[in-house]
Amino acid sequence: MRPLIQNNVAVMWAVVIVYMVIITLAGSYYSKYMRTADAYFKGSNLIPWWAAGISTYIAHFTAYTFVAIASLVYIDGLAGLLLETGPALVYLTVAIVFAKRWHRLNLTSPPEYLEARFNPATRQVFSILGIITSFIASGTRLYAMAKMAESLMGLPLVWTIILMGAVMIVYTMLGGLWAVIVTDIVQFIVLFLGVVPLLVIAVAHIFMESSWAEFIARIPANYASFPNPEHGRTLGWLLVFWFAYLLDVGGDWGTIQRMCCTPTESDARKAALLATALSVPHAFLLLGPVFIARVLWAPEIADPNVVSQAESIYGRVAVKLLPAGMIGVVAAAMFSATRSTLGVAWNVRATSFVNDLYVRFLRPAAGDREQILAGRLAVLGIGGISVAIAVLVAFKSGGLFALAQDLMGLVVIPLILPLLFGLLVRRGSRWAGLAGLVVCVAFASLNKFGYALLGWSAPLPFEHEILISTALAILVMLGTSVVHPDAESEQQIKDFFARMTRPRPVVMADHGVPPPLGIIGTFTSLIGVLFLLLVALPQGSLDRLVTFGAAVILLAFGWAMKRKHRHAEAARQLAAQTAQAPVLAD
Repeated sequence: MRPLIQNNVAVMWAVVIVYMVIITLAGSYYSKYMRTADAYFKGSNLIPWWAAGISTYIAHFTAYTFVAIASLVYIDGLAGLLLETGPALVYLTVAIVFAKRWHRLNLTSPPEYLEARFNPATRQVFSILGIITSFIASGTRLYAMAKMAESLMGLPLVWTIILMGAVMIVYTMLGGLWAVIVTDIVQFIVLFLGVVPLLVIAVAHIFMESSWAEFIARIPANYASFPNPEHGRTLGWLLVFWFAYLLDVGGDWGTIQRMCCTPTESDARKAALLATALSVPHAFLLLGPVFIARVLWAPEIADPNVVSQAESIYGRVAVKLLPAGMIGVVAAAMFSATRSTLGVAWNVRATSFVNDLYVRFLRPAAGDREQILAGRLAVLGIGGISVAIAVLVAFKSGGLFALAQDLMGLVVIPLILPLLFGLLVRRGSRWAGLAGLVVCVAFASLNKFGYALLGWSAPLPFEHEILISTALAILVMLGTSVVHPDAESEQQIKDFFARMTRPRPVVMADHGVPPPLGIIGTFTSLIGVLFLLLVALPQGSLDRLVTFGAAVILLAFGWAMKRKHRHAEAARQLAAQTAQAPVLAD
């Protein structure tokens, strides 16, 4: 750790805390407007497409990217960068194939669709399993966030998990979907003001320490080549992982919620296209500094053969290159990106709990106030259990990327594949979804834990497991309509697909929730003021210039958004007055 960083740990703690307070206030602002369950869980279907698009993108952008994927790039080079281009392909597929369909279904929670397509039992099983598996996914993301804190600022893993988990629970409980959307956008702006300078400074070091030709010559053998069979990074591995991304991101409940919460299906498609555009430079913009660090400074900065050091590489590069004050802001922004993802996950799982379990079985007559209270308590429960699991992962993890691969076969494929199958394929009886779930879980479990029973010396590789599991599940789901033909199922499926041919009515009623642009502008400006204060820290002239430039950009963004909000509000009021003015007879 640089001496300057050691002397400013207290300052960076203060930066993280102040930043978290600002973001929590931004999210909590909407709590007083959450008077109906529709506003709390769905944003009253009034979320602007640009806000939904940014939120869709950053909701799948967490500390996991800077820990697990960054470690893969540091170890395997080009293979890791190519892997992280997958989200752009996924969001483009969502825009072309899924956005219109999800919007027309107009879901409050994705399991509602499973009942319409399959049967009530499928809805309940997927609801319960979706909530349970969210504990595991949230726990691993919290662990990744704590790992970043450890590498950036030397913060203790367990206490970071507990503190940040508590903050996330509070703002998600209070503000519902609007809170998640608004904080997503503020964090998106701040985060990129940290990662872009890091890339620029890293590229500058190529020419400061050598030349471009010398840099190319120093690249380790096979590090910039693909495929790399020596490490198992083949074309098949990449394609299967992209397919897994399609299921994990394209069928994620949070993505579905974003497609449903916009006013029109055109808005849903534009939101997905915006997420695509943001994801195109994603891998090289974010992870380029890691690639450069491996060539210029390995193994001194981190040993690529030691997983724990490789998982800390992004933080180590940031500490080496960024101004001291900026490190605290980048750390806070990365924490907040994870908070955004977990806020989305907890919000949509709480929505599922209320709609699919609480109202359906416990309190059918529950009103809006009771449903909102039940949703907030669900967030508290889901968040608390996720924090506990994150603490366990912190003590037991043997590598976050390997853990993610294991969860893909056991959790993601079984829950998401039947969801997308039912949306796209007309064949398959009412029991097809449950059949696909059982087959996927059974095969993944057998491969991981019972491979000796099959006479195998070791589990199948990740890509083989995913392909076989997917093929078996699709065959079984298709076969249910052949083995057990059901006229009632055929009519239900026919009605379901007929529903997706009709755009839903556009409702633009005023629900009293302020448009987000002004609020985002206000809190972006506050963070800009925080950056200005960081200029006063003892630091080099270049570091001070970078910090000052980031502050100016934030303040300019905030001013422009508030100005646009005022003009839009004035135009709206003028239109309302004109509509109410009496019409004079000729």
